[in-house]
Amino acid sequence: MKNKKNIIIILGIVIALVAIISIVYVFINKNQNNNTNITLPQTTLDNLNEFNQKLDQYYIDTWNENKFLSSYSYLVKNNGEEVTIQDIEETLGYTVPEELKNVSLHFVKPKSLKSYLGDKIIDDDPEILTVYSALPVENGMYVSSKFDEGGFISEKDYKQFVTEHSWVHGEVRTPNKDDEEYIQILEAVQQKDNLLQDGNVKHIACDDKYAMIVISSKDDPSYLKQYALQKNENNKYDIIVEGLEGLDNKIFVNYAYTDFELSLLPLYEIYNYENISSNFSYVVENLKESGELDNSEELTYSCGAGNFIYLEFKSNLKMLLYINQEGLMDIYEVDNFKTALSQMLKLEDNPPAFILNFQ
Repeated sequence: MKNKKNIIIILGIVIALVAIISIVYVFINKNQNNNTNITLPQTTLDNLNEFNQKLDQYYIDTWNENKFLSSYSYLVKNNGEEVTIQDIEETLGYTVPEELKNVSLHFVKPKSLKSYLGDKIIDDDPEILTVYSALPVENGMYVSSKFDEGGFISEKDYKQFVTEHSWVHGEVRTPNKDDEEYIQILEAVQQKDNLLQDGNVKHIACDDKYAMIVISSKDDPSYLKQYALQKNENNKYDIIVEGLEGLDNKIFVNYAYTDFELSLLPLYEIYNYENISSNFSYVVENLKESGELDNSEELTYSCGAGNFIYLEFKSNLKMLLYINQEGLMDIYEVDNFKTALSQMLKLEDNPPAFILNFQ
């Protein structure tokens, strides 16, 4: 009887061990299937290596024309159009092999692939955006570049990888002056620059993760600053990119933070306007001399850029001036910044709205 009990105990232990081993095996096998090594046919590897060379060449050769962006991890042109296989073929006079026709094109930092492919990502600078190809294979994607050996990523991990580059972080909104977000964004930039105390906010937008602001000094409207911000763990804002007023802010922000929602940016690019000024007393004198302006008018606000000048006077008179194609000055009397902006949009696409007084 005792031996029978021992046999039962031993059988129970054996069954338990088998179950544990099976669970461990399934777990290991599952993990290996996520990002395992797969062997592509040599012909496919050769074609893929050549394609990656061509992809990088296309990126370099057409950069000035396309000024590429990373959109949800994909390679897109500055106008938002996704780069296609046909674009590469037509530009380089190169025929993409049939087996690579359904490859996806990505534009990401190598470090974003490290957690999936480990030491197969060997790019020297993990922060520099790089073009990658993703070839559909059984149960996933084979991701590689000119610089990286690359490897297999499971369908689940591939979806996760793309999601990590999503621009969607809640509703994009323009906070009002009394909103907590508005106050916190303003506090962050004022702590950065004392000259922006009581500053004139020209543009402000945010979602649940990022924010963007364009602001000028209260005393000098031509002293403009543009910042990108991010919410921290305390639900406050930290400046993450500064000096955007002197940069192509769409490209610079996108390259720094590929998941930044670009609709937070203003439509204009401040760096395109080298002649931003707030000194237009000579223009006011000319208007008075020509009879366009009463001699008693006292200037209280002025700012101009490009072909536009905006003036406000103590009498509450507001004027928008525009240098037309003939080099002559058109004069528009406006009620407020909204009507001024409406008039600017009739004259030019994406005008320098930052010259207006938004207070």
